[in-house]
Amino acid sequence: MTTGPQFRVGKTLLPGLLAVALFGLMALIVLNTSFASMANAGYPDGIAITSEIGYAMFDLDVLQSTEGSIGATEPFLASFLLVAIALDAALDASLVLAKREEGGEPVSPLSSTGSDTTRGVSDSSGGDDR
Repeated sequence: MTTGPQFRVGKTLLPGLLAVALFGLMALIVLNTSFASMANAGYPDGIAITSEIGYAMFDLDVLQSTEGSIGATEPFLASFLLVAIALDAALDASLVLAKREEGGEPVSPLSSTGSDTTRGVSDSSGGDDR
């Protein structure tokens, strides 16, 4: 008779509980934040925030709009760069986690091993398609 899967408790349960707690905290913050005051704040007509951030990124003060401009775009730039670094770290981590290993050695996806293969194509027929 086979037994059912066992629920593992201990150190393997902790990361899952922390992820659920973090999700709950973020959901609580979003649900309790009032966005009504931000809806009417807006930016002046005819000025794009993306161009202002771009001018601040490359230190092009001459090109920034002067009449009704959005002052102090550096905080936007700082948050933009922090998000870019976080996304880059997440991409790097996903690549590290996606690497395959067999016996502690990394496996190349399209490499051929063995004496009976040539350029990844096997010498045996492998079966007939009918």
